[in-house]
Amino acid sequence: MFIPLLLVAALTGTAGQPLPSLAASTHPSKEQRPLNVLIIDICSARADHFGTYGYSRDTTPGMDKFANENVLFENAMAQSSWCLPNYASLLTGHIPEVHGQYIVSPFLKPDKTVPTMAEKMKEAGYRTAAFSGGIFSLQAWGLDRGFDVYEALFSTRTHEPRKFADYSPRALDWLKKDPAKPFFLYTTVDDLHAPYQSDNPNRYSPDSEGSPISTMAAHVRFFRAYNGEPIELADPLRSFLKEFREEPAHLQQLIARYDASLNHVDRKVSDFLSQVKNLGLWDNTLIIVTADHGELLNEQGLLGHTESLYEPVLHVPLMVHHPDYAHRAGTRVRGLVQRIDLTPTVYEAAGVDYEHLQLQGKSLISLLENPSANLREYAFASSKRSLAAGRKNLDIDERVVRDQRWKLHWYQYKDRFELYDLLKDPLETQDLAEQRPDIISRLSFQLLNHFESSRPHAPGLPYKREPPNPVQIVPRTQHLNRLGSSEHTP
Repeated sequence: MFIPLLLVAALTGTAGQPLPSLAASTHPSKEQRPLNVLIIDICSARADHFGTYGYSRDTTPGMDKFANENVLFENAMAQSSWCLPNYASLLTGHIPEVHGQYIVSPFLKPDKTVPTMAEKMKEAGYRTAAFSGGIFSLQAWGLDRGFDVYEALFSTRTHEPRKFADYSPRALDWLKKDPAKPFFLYTTVDDLHAPYQSDNPNRYSPDSEGSPISTMAAHVRFFRAYNGEPIELADPLRSFLKEFREEPAHLQQLIARYDASLNHVDRKVSDFLSQVKNLGLWDNTLIIVTADHGELLNEQGLLGHTESLYEPVLHVPLMVHHPDYAHRAGTRVRGLVQRIDLTPTVYEAAGVDYEHLQLQGKSLISLLENPSANLREYAFASSKRSLAAGRKNLDIDERVVRDQRWKLHWYQYKDRFELYDLLKDPLETQDLAEQRPDIISRLSFQLLNHFESSRPHAPGLPYKREPPNPVQIVPRTQHLNRLGSSEHTP
């Protein structure tokens, strides 16, 4: 099998300055009054567990209805495997290599020369607000720039995300203020992030009430141990981990708990959208419902989303309501789109000039105009594993490239490529790297080409040996202490 040695040597990433633009056109909105913009970002939502994407359980009737009445993108891809780099990619319009927030350290914040979406929208006359319940939305990460109102409700006391119901009323109250100005509202929905919160966790598995699944398995710490991260010999997780692996019913209960949480989220999001409609905002608001990333449920023997770029993590739902394209209701777009495409989409819909921003994404407005158009031939994602012990360098150690059929994986910690036929094998169970060296050659060239054309170019020493001070890899509890301990951080 042909494996370009230059690719293996070159595929590492460091933070830096913006790169030459790959797509930078802008067209003002057809509306005289600028469109309002609402983005609902559901953490850990994998597309294939939505009914509208073919799932057998009735997990998402509300969002399925929303998709049927608007435009659904069948092949939307996250930019990375976990929360922070995906948040940063959306709110800056840049890939992890450029915005630099792909490592768990509150010392690394977006370069202030790179404007955020909130800053650009505010400059354009929008009032701006963000509401969130997740840890990677706290102000410590620096993504609050440009927001008039920024409320992050993650509790560092309980170390669990806050429910959407805890802050969605505040978001609705904010929408009612100052109706003369257009608004940009960004809200995350974090109930689906482990531990898979729900008002009816046993909805799809009534026999699991009282099961240890609810107290031990549906947590990031257990996921890390399941995925092979080291734990202490005396850790009680060891015995439960053994029991979990030996009893197949436990995994099915975990999946059922995830689905119950997704159904819970569906009802909360659907209710929120209904209230937005009742406020009379529907006909003048661009609404984007998507996810920052998905979730592994034992695919490739992994749980959660702290490592790997397999489809359950990267394939995310994306549904768009644009008042100017109501005639596209029920349209399903098959073309490849990426999370970074949402940033120029918002700018174009709002009439915000973005030609000078050197964004790597492409506006989806052209696909609303012509759903059969080909926005791109290849889509890319990259990540640095979010491991409990951290990593003592700034290497991006996971990369993928895909076209409409094939997907190539490169992992710095593995000794070979992986290749999957997504049309025949959407969950990537059969590695065809040995059988298709021709596809390996083509996609590896595209991966290297993308890496070189999109990475920041600046002379200097590589950071791959040791991260520059003051970056420190410290235990998660110390990170939480540094991030603050307030229940409510307005």
